[in-house]
Amino acid sequence: MAVEDDPIETEIAAGHMLVDAGLGEQAIARFRALVAKVPRDARTHFALATALEGADREAEAIPVYAEAIRLRPTGELLARAYLGLGSSLANVGRHAESLEVLSGGSRRFPEHAPLRAFLALASVRAGKPPAALIELVEDMLAHHEMGPYKETIRRQLAELRRTARK
Repeated sequence: MAVEDDPIETEIAAGHMLVDAGLGEQAIARFRALVAKVPRDARTHFALATALEGADREAEAIPVYAEAIRLRPTGELLARAYLGLGSSLANVGRHAESLEVLSGGSRRFPEHAPLRAFLALASVRAGKPPAALIELVEDMLAHHEMGPYKETIRRQLAELRRTARK
């Protein structure tokens, strides 16, 4: 269904235009009204959460992202909701929760590169740099062509795993 055929998508697009125009508070108000109008649509909650996060209001965005996930969206929207929730949790210092959310999202969407990258970044912020690097390199090996460097990367990764256990 095209945006012009879906009134909710049209409303969300209008809100994003406000954000792009630097009118974040107006966008947030528009998205809050849309959530009130259509409270069981994960897209409306996700739009509000991203606008809040964009306005550096991550603490407010967290329960909205959580509600978007609770409403069981599918595909890219769900992956992005995991990413947004995990990132917002990390930004407010809730590192253990951030890792839990981002790990869950990464397990569910192993090919979603941005989600995996945010998991690695959150791991470093939580004081787990070797684990973050290992996961990111493992992901790259699994999903990207490494050409003649593949075996060297595997050996170095194995060495990093051994030293990280010590």
